[in-house]
Amino acid sequence: MLEIIQGFIIGISLIVAIGPQNLFVINQGLKKKYILTVVLFCSISDSLLIILGVNLSSIIIGLNQKTIIILQFVGGIWLALYGINKIYKINNKKNLDQNNWDNESLYKVVATLFLITYINPHVYLDTIILIGSISTNFENKILFASGVIFSSFVFFFSLGYLSKYLSKYIYSNKTWFWIDLSIGTLMIFYGLYFIKKSF
Repeated sequence: MLEIIQGFIIGISLIVAIGPQNLFVINQGLKKKYILTVVLFCSISDSLLIILGVNLSSIIIGLNQKTIIILQFVGGIWLALYGINKIYKINNKKNLDQNNWDNESLYKVVATLFLITYINPHVYLDTIILIGSISTNFENKILFASGVIFSSFVFFFSLGYLSKYLSKYIYSNKTWFWIDLSIGTLMIFYGLYFIKKSF
């Protein structure tokens, strides 16, 4: 039981930082679009990567640093471009229209989420590499991993549905302008941060 609790605490402490994936979940929650699909995708993706990290923990400790650098650089470029594109679309008034959200396809949402999740280098650094390395300090890795996985489900479901609840207070185009601008700017910031770290 102690391993599960420790895993939960460590998992929450790593995932709670606002990153690209969390921003996307908040964005979909505020739009009230495909929330269950989005939070399940994030939670299950985290779970698979955590399981992979724990099972490959002995190999991960000696992982080549160049691999991490390449992930950071490629992920940084993509995130920066995503942020620029989001800000560019703000100028399109239709982008802030509720009817435009209704026409947003599930395929497009999942495809974007897939890229944000699996191109983001911090997903691998936090789940596979860091969690995998930490798991070597626990006698029962399965219980530790279970705690981390549980924290991921609790966090993403809370984030998605809390955002949905708050969306009823956000109804003006002006408010959505600042939300989209903030998310786009943060995506660019994360992209540039990852690119800088790769040098």
